[in-house]
Amino acid sequence: MTEGADRLRLVADLSARVGRCDDLDHVITACLDGLDDLFGYEHSILLVLDDASGRLFTVASHGYEEAGIGSEVGVGVGQGFLGLAASERRPVRTGALARLVQYAGAAQREYATQTGAAIPEVNLPGLPNPQSQIAAPVMRTGELLGVVAVESARGAAFGPDDEAVLEVVAQMLAGAIEEERLSSDAPGDAPAGATSPAASPTAGSPRIVRFYPADGNIFLDGDYLVKGVPGRILWKLLHEWRDEGRTEFSNREVRLDPALELPPFKDNFESRLILLKRRLDERAAPVRIETTGRGRFALQVSSRVELEVRDDPSGTA
Repeated sequence: MTEGADRLRLVADLSARVGRCDDLDHVITACLDGLDDLFGYEHSILLVLDDASGRLFTVASHGYEEAGIGSEVGVGVGQGFLGLAASERRPVRTGALARLVQYAGAAQREYATQTGAAIPEVNLPGLPNPQSQIAAPVMRTGELLGVVAVESARGAAFGPDDEAVLEVVAQMLAGAIEEERLSSDAPGDAPAGATSPAASPTAGSPRIVRFYPADGNIFLDGDYLVKGVPGRILWKLLHEWRDEGRTEFSNREVRLDPALELPPFKDNFESRLILLKRRLDERAAPVRIETTGRGRFALQVSSRVELEVRDDPSGTA
């Protein structure tokens, strides 16, 4: 969408923006905002691979009315252009996002049939009638980490040069994901101690946070919020906030909790935490997560919250 000689300068500008970021969350924002500001790609999305399920989950999007944080896509030829880029480990240009949404919905229905779990009401963000799309795999040393994609309502909006730009951005994201993973694992990142008990909000009606241990699903006031590892992370944080008055945590400390059921390797904890943070923001939840430094974050609770555990299937919430 930008012409030849300017692209190198624009890529350098984007690289400078990324270099000024101090954590992965800011890098993701800088990349997706920069794709719009510098290259005119108004609609973009980043999905990260969950190794445990083999599926891609949305951690960030730009330019859509609904952010779709937590929406999922399978990896494979039958999962649209995002799943194809992931499975083939190569960029894909196509014009079939509407078909992708159908694939994603079919995959969710199949999952529900097999497991009896409720279908989370989180739709993959996308234009109603896209005419041009590109997806590029986010990879590091041969390992698939995720997929970044852009789309347009204009026909023939993207060419080989646009594909090359997206590949560079994919490498920036891959480097940031790996750097965040290594810094969070560093021995010097000691667990954050409990602060003095935080004052719990007392005004207004309580907001009900309901947790289903079997699948990690969390509902807020009866509406689906988040599931799996992000759900278990939120439940752990809320419990420690309620029982101990804790508001400050470190990535390293939280990721070592066996109750989260993280895989022993490639747990993508940082990406899951970003997904949770952005999902809470998207839903205007009374609980928010704020980064306080590399590998550290704080929990903010703005209204009365009551915690409930349910052992029945989450579809009955």
